Amino acid sequence: MFEDITERKNNELALQQQTHNLRKRVKELNCLYGITKLIEKSELLLPKIFKEVVELIPPAWQYPDITCARLIINDQEFKTENFKESIWQQTTKIKVHGKQKGILEVFYLEKTSTVDEDPFLKEERNLINAIAMRVGKIIEQSQAEENLLKANQKLTQLSDRLKNQNIYLQEEIK
Repeated sequence: MFEDITERKNNELALQQQTHNLRKRVKELNCLYGITKLIEKSELLLPKIFKEVVELIPPAWQYPDITCARLIINDQEFKTENFKESIWQQTTKIKVHGKQKGILEVFYLEKTSTVDEDPFLKEERNLINAIAMRVGKIIEQSQAEENLLKANQKLTQLSDRLKNQNIYLQEEIK
């Protein structure tokens, strides 16, 4: 008895491809989720957050073993331990309030098996832009918190001065 299994084989291949693509998207989401979890740790300072953001990048890329990353913000550099520049790179700008404050770079350390001239996936290009945007928002949030702290300190000083003047005026009246 002869049975044509072409359709079943095609369905299996399609399922394998979709499973592979889903795993890639999960890696990307894990990277973005990891960045969100870093922000929730209020005790972390920006340099520590930036160092950990850079470490979250390689596992999210198609070839994590040959991926490295560097983040440059205001002349401060944060990079993965295996960092080395190569000809296979992605770069995007870090913007804070619409102005460039740094760059994020991802490199492959060796040639990949892709046929395209650009070894990076479209989703990886989207991911590097999303990470850069998130880093910009982290900086904006940090600046806003710092401005709020300064404003509160100034308000406390003014309040103390007002209290002292009020006490002085009350003593004058007596």
